[in-house]
Amino acid sequence: MRIARATFAALVGSLLALGLYLVWFFQITHHDTPWDGAPASFMVLTSLVAAICGFAGGYIGALLAPATPRGTADAIAALIAVAAAFAETHTPGQHHYAQALALLVAAPAAYFAGRLHKPVSQSSTS
Repeated sequence: MRIARATFAALVGSLLALGLYLVWFFQITHHDTPWDGAPASFMVLTSLVAAICGFAGGYIGALLAPATPRGTADAIAALIAVAAAFAETHTPGQHHYAQALALLVAAPAAYFAGRLHKPVSQSSTS
């Protein structure tokens, strides 16, 4: 049950982080095509939002799996990195700042969010 809960938390955290970053942020800014170029000021704003979204995903994932918060945040960071690398390699000839920021900013933020929680012993989670 512990592994299933950690896996579920990792999936929820990574989908939340990527969903907030790639769907919500680009929709509210009306920059619906992140593969198009953008000014440097928008890229800086995008990096801040990527950090916040990655941190939120890692933090929520760590809360959902109190027995294994660090491992869950590691998995969230890995899932974000894999998704960013996949998107990077499957969009040839386009700008790649959104994928690079997910890989270089959101994934480490999720990793560090899990480090804020100490694991809870199994006896107190039952």
